[in-house]
Amino acid sequence: MSQEILQTPKLGLPRMLLLGAASIILCLSYLMAIFTPFPIAMGVVLYGRLRGYGMLFVCLGLCITLGTFGIIDYSLAGSYALFAVFAAVIAETMNFNWRPVRSLVITGIVFLSAMVATSATYLRMEKKSLLQVVEQDIVAVAIARFEEAKKAGAIKQDLAELGLARPASEIASELLKVVPGYLVMGIFFVLWVNTYLTLKARRLMQPAQKNQFDETTLLSFKMPFAGIYVVVAALLLATWGEKLDPQWGEVMGMVLLQSVGVFYFFQGFGVALGFLNHFQIVGFFRTLFVMSVVFFVPWALAVLGLFDTWFDFNNKFKKQVSN
Repeated sequence: MSQEILQTPKLGLPRMLLLGAASIILCLSYLMAIFTPFPIAMGVVLYGRLRGYGMLFVCLGLCITLGTFGIIDYSLAGSYALFAVFAAVIAETMNFNWRPVRSLVITGIVFLSAMVATSATYLRMEKKSLLQVVEQDIVAVAIARFEEAKKAGAIKQDLAELGLARPASEIASELLKVVPGYLVMGIFFVLWVNTYLTLKARRLMQPAQKNQFDETTLLSFKMPFAGIYVVVAALLLATWGEKLDPQWGEVMGMVLLQSVGVFYFFQGFGVALGFLNHFQIVGFFRTLFVMSVVFFVPWALAVLGLFDTWFDFNNKFKKQVSN
C-alpha cells in the first residue's frame, strides 16, 4: 500500500462549498462528468450525513434553478440527480463499511434492472417497439437540425451533416446494437472509478481513522473462473448469433461480452498497477501510462484481466520480491 500522507484538512464551510461547486462544474463538462459523484460522496463522508446531503440538495436546487431560467441546459438537473444517487450509494458504502465490490455490483444491477423495467413500461404504454421509439426520436432530431440549418441559411449543406443521409430505421438499428453494451459498461465504470477515488481520498484525508476497506480492495478484485464460460458464450453469440435470432442474437452477444468485459477490465487495471508498483514506476510516467492505456486501449486491460485468471500476475510479482 502506498504511504502518501496529507495534512488532515480543516472541515470548514468553505471546503464543503468547494466540493459542491466542484460537483456542479464536473457535471457541466462532458468527459469529466463521470467524476461528479466523487466530491458529493466525499462531502457526506467528511462532513456527515446532515451537512453532506444538505450540500447535495442545495446543489441540486441550484441546477434546477439555473435550468428554469435558461442559464444552462435543463437536463443538467437530471444528470446531477442521477450522479447524486451513485454518490449516495458510495458514501453509504463507506459509512456502513460494506464490501465495495459487492456494493457497486449490486447497485449497477439494480440500476440496470430499474432502467429495463421503466423502458418496458413506457413501451407498453406507447404500444410501440423499442426500434420504433428510437426511430421516432432520430426523425425528431433530424427535423430539428434541418430547421436550424434552414434558419441559418445553410440548406445547401450535405444531407449527411443534417443526419438525413440514411433511413432512420437503419440508424436506429445500428444504435440499438451499440448503445446497450456501452450503457452497461458506463454504469459500472462510473461506480468503480468514483468508489476507488472516494476510498483513497478517505484514507489520505483521515489517516488516523482505521477502516476495513480501502482502494486496494478494488485493485485486488478477481473475477471467478466461471466468468470464462460467460466470455465463451458471449463470443459465440456475437459471432453466430444472427443464426439464432436475426435481429437480437448478435446484439445479445455483444452486450454480454461488454458486460463481463468491464469486470475483466477492472481486474486488468489492478494487474497493471501491480506491474507499475513492482518496477517502481511513479510520478508523471505512471500517470501517463495509466491514462494512455485506459483511454486508448482499454480492451488490452480487459484481455490482461482475462489471462490473469490463469497466471495470477500479482502473485508472481510478490514471489519475485520475496525471492
